Amino acid sequence: MFKSFKALLGFLVAVNIASFAAALDFTGAQWIWIPGRAADGITYPPGNAIFRRDYYPKAGKTPLSANILITTDNAYTLYVNGYKVGTGIDFTKAQRYCVPLEPDCNVFAVEGQNYQVTGSNVGNAAGVLSAIEIRYTDGFTETIVTDGEWHGVSGVPAGFEQVAFDDSAWPAAFVEGPYPTTAPWNAPQNAITIPPATQNPGPDLKSASWIWTNEVNSAGSAPIGARAFRKTVTLPAGQLVDTVTMDIVADNAYTLYINGLLVGSGQDFQTAQRYQVNFPPTSTVTIAVYAANVPPGGPAGLLAAAEFEGCVCGCGENTFITTDSSWKYSTGTPAGFENPGFNDSAWPAAIVEGPYGRAPWGQVTIPTSNSPQNAGISGAPAAPPASVVA
Repeated sequence: MFKSFKALLGFLVAVNIASFAAALDFTGAQWIWIPGRAADGITYPPGNAIFRRDYYPKAGKTPLSANILITTDNAYTLYVNGYKVGTGIDFTKAQRYCVPLEPDCNVFAVEGQNYQVTGSNVGNAAGVLSAIEIRYTDGFTETIVTDGEWHGVSGVPAGFEQVAFDDSAWPAAFVEGPYPTTAPWNAPQNAITIPPATQNPGPDLKSASWIWTNEVNSAGSAPIGARAFRKTVTLPAGQLVDTVTMDIVADNAYTLYINGLLVGSGQDFQTAQRYQVNFPPTSTVTIAVYAANVPPGGPAGLLAAAEFEGCVCGCGENTFITTDSSWKYSTGTPAGFENPGFNDSAWPAAIVEGPYGRAPWGQVTIPTSNSPQNAGISGAPAAPPASVVA
């Protein structure tokens, strides 16, 4: 990848500088929307608006990645170079994203939505607020913000998110005012929470939900036997991960697989295990769990949280997941279900039983160090071992 030691050193210096840079915030950013604000200086009609910002690097510099901080009143979908990056539905809670960039032109596009007031056709305040830190391969950074350099139109033009889309006829976005002094977002009840820039907080088991199949009865009991669960994590185009750290526990027992390889098992629903697993860089990770409710039966559940660490993005943002209704289950354990290529398209969504801490499981002990790799429980599919860091 690097043609010389000097190039490698330059890359390492860039990453090191980035790790000590000040956390990105909304300093200098302006709230923007399209023209058409009501006479009250706040209200916009309900509907969608599209915003684009073309970014060309400075001469002699090559962009590496973008660290993006964004929120929108009321909702948004963010695209970078034609690829969907993320969404938000609560303007008081900003989101951070990290995406790799192309060496030349890069396009940031936002589809914003202004909700109508319940029971009427009247809209409300609408605005997009964003700060984007561009990181170059030589370690320098540059920040662009939402301002009059963006362009915006109403509606949703087909292909607006693509780099080649022609927005030359679009007017400049309407600048409503600066953060944090512009109404109505300067009111205490509208204060925006900016997520921390901590790079490796680890998995958050306390934010996970206990899940199982649809077989749990009104008394909270499930049939005895093994069940299969799967979650496929797909990153935005261009992003890769090569490490996952996962906290996991099940009532009564489980065996965990990552990308078809056996990671480890647990048989105590009061104490979770933490596994750190390394694998070749990939944009798709398959998590599979063989979970068993053993005699004499009773409650059954699976609880897990994972942090995926990126390997090439350059700004250190990681991906986090927890057990929730986005997982899938089978009331059996089909052959090969642990493998990445298994077709689970017909599997139903997992049933959420409740959050961490709920009865009958209470405060499960959360690990603070890695667990060693161990064998699968009885009945679990045999598989080659994963690369587990003890």
